[in-house]
Amino acid sequence: MYDARVVANEVLKSAWSKGYDVTQIDIQKICYFLSGHHLVEHGEPLISSAFEAWDYGPVQRSLYNAFKKFEDQPITEFATAFDPIRRTTKELPPIQSNTARETIERHLEKYLAIPSFELVEITHSDGTPWTMTRSTSKQSANIGMRISNEMIASHFEGLSVA
Repeated sequence: MYDARVVANEVLKSAWSKGYDVTQIDIQKICYFLSGHHLVEHGEPLISSAFEAWDYGPVQRSLYNAFKKFEDQPITEFATAFDPIRRTTKELPPIQSNTARETIERHLEKYLAIPSFELVEITHSDGTPWTMTRSTSKQSANIGMRISNEMIASHFEGLSVA
């Protein structure tokens, strides 16, 4: 499992090498989709923290914080980590796992080709983990509106992995 910012940096590196611009919405949705595929294909989370059901879909809070300065414009810098002892930022390590790299390589390009508004529509469709989490939170408390990995895996099991 990786910090969401590490996965995002791998996505950005690959996207930029292929000539794609990536916005905050894109990086959130793409990391969500990659995480879902990884859960199904490898039986473990790709990202160590939970996705949250925000108004615009599944969100990793650390990605939001890392890239919010770009607003709706393309991201032009990698995410970094803050070192509280030295009070400086530092680079995040690259992904070391072959299975994580495989998931990204296998699925990334199809999501890069989808416009941002369509990525949002996909996550907001009826029966998705985002809609179910938002709906069930009306009947019972869900602190942080966390979307469970079990719900994500169940949803992605029925999707094509081509």
